[in-house]
Amino acid sequence: FLAAPSESIGWKGGYSSRISPLTSVKRSAMESLVNVITSLPPEAVDRQRLLECLGNAEKNRIGGRMREASKWIMQVGATLHKKGGPAMPLAERVFQHAVHLAKQLDGENPQEFLLVEQEGNNPELGDAYTWLGATEAALGKTAEAETHYKAAAKAIEERGVVDLGDKLLHQCIFFRNRDNREKYEATIRRWENAIRDAHKAGDEGDVALLTSTIGCLLEKAIGIAKNPGDGLRMSARLRGGPIARCALRLEAHPLRPAKSSPSVGDVYELTAQTYDKAGDKKLCIAYLGRCAAATACSLGFAGLTPLGECLRDEHGDEGVAWTSDLLDFGKKKKETKESTSKEAKESTNKDTKQKKSEIDEIVDAIEGETSDADAGKTNGKKGGAATLYDDEDRKDVDEAAVDDEGMPKREGAALQVLFSIGDGWKMRGGMPGKPEVMEGAEDVGTKLYVLGQQLFAAEAWRESQRPLRASAALIMHMPFQQGAACHYLACAYFHENMRDHGGKEERLRAYAAGAFQAAAAARLSLGPDEPKAVKEAV
Repeated sequence: FLAAPSESIGWKGGYSSRISPLTSVKRSAMESLVNVITSLPPEAVDRQRLLECLGNAEKNRIGGRMREASKWIMQVGATLHKKGGPAMPLAERVFQHAVHLAKQLDGENPQEFLLVEQEGNNPELGDAYTWLGATEAALGKTAEAETHYKAAAKAIEERGVVDLGDKLLHQCIFFRNRDNREKYEATIRRWENAIRDAHKAGDEGDVALLTSTIGCLLEKAIGIAKNPGDGLRMSARLRGGPIARCALRLEAHPLRPAKSSPSVGDVYELTAQTYDKAGDKKLCIAYLGRCAAATACSLGFAGLTPLGECLRDEHGDEGVAWTSDLLDFGKKKKETKESTSKEAKESTNKDTKQKKSEIDEIVDAIEGETSDADAGKTNGKKGGAATLYDDEDRKDVDEAAVDDEGMPKREGAALQVLFSIGDGWKMRGGMPGKPEVMEGAEDVGTKLYVLGQQLFAAEAWRESQRPLRASAALIMHMPFQQGAACHYLACAYFHENMRDHGGKEERLRAYAAGAFQAAAAARLSLGPDEPKAVKEAV
């Protein structure tokens, strides 16, 4: 099936190889591959590793284990694909051979005849087609790549919605990268319909449905973000709404595959990044706070309970099950031009009359300081929820479960637990080489550092101090990062003093001096052999 390349394959260094077509006919495909790999220059690839893979593939082929042989061939192709450049034509031929082997019947399992013939339950064939499509796409063979991506999905369409979603994801990326909006949206719809059909048929459990839904919606959010106008904001709403709800429900299932989907904290962080790109610092900071809280809860940090488990405790199994509304984002009735224009005017008037500055809103988002005058201006919702979050698509949080600024109470309480760690910490330098002060401290500390940094950038000097101080307490084993946190903290004390007290508040001056000293001590803890640390400390 796989003839040795009759065209010369050029490599950097002046290498080229030419094998006679007549000779390639006489040799088996495997022997041809061995000869080509052996002829490659040593600096091009790890020839020994590739030859071992070919040897294992040949052993399995002789033993009648064609699918296993295909796996080994794909390892060879993957190495060549990653090498790129002049290796891509050879990689294409290797994956073509992998497809050929994956289509064959295993001699030890003749009962799989029907499954192989239907090509609906063959993961090896699906993987081989996917690799082949990716290689052809890199070579500019768009039509062939599209055909083989579709063949990859067909090869595993009977294996379950998770495996099918994995192959459809490759199709989505292929169409998205080529700005083929029509085919991209059609593939997304096929993915969504496959999830709904699996639920109706009862073929899949909640874990599989939620996992595939997260994958589908994450890709959909990337596609939406490319839309002109409010694409980024809609993408952020999708991530902070249905995707976060999926992650929250999935966290309640103890048998979920490890690291198969992003955690609740990861989704919040992605949402914050999207709002930041959209220029909405207020919502960016609010979701960074939720990210730190959710991360701590997921890790069981400081005795906190994962948010998904709390959701199951409160609402039972039904509260964490898959529901079809998770796929309904963006499928509402279109607004008329008149209503849209009217709402835009109302929004403009409201923004003009609004007296609170953006910094005040950020303060509310983190600490919940809402004035009595503002409490009655939230469209009937509790506190500042209507202005702080895009709650229209967030159905997981009811009014009784949020605090005055719209943050779920359990997340707000977790954030306060983290801040209290910094409140009780005696400021001191780093401890390089030492283990974490407590399990999960590094993950939580870095999230708090980002939160404090963003608050500092927004000139919320006082509000940035608690997350920065808590971060410095938790990442003492990371002197450079701890030094940066202490430095930001010292500057926050200084700027607060200058803004609110004209620099005359002795307490804040002492705090700033102490934080600067801690920043220097953290960096100097690495010793004199670290010139960068010494320079930054000075």
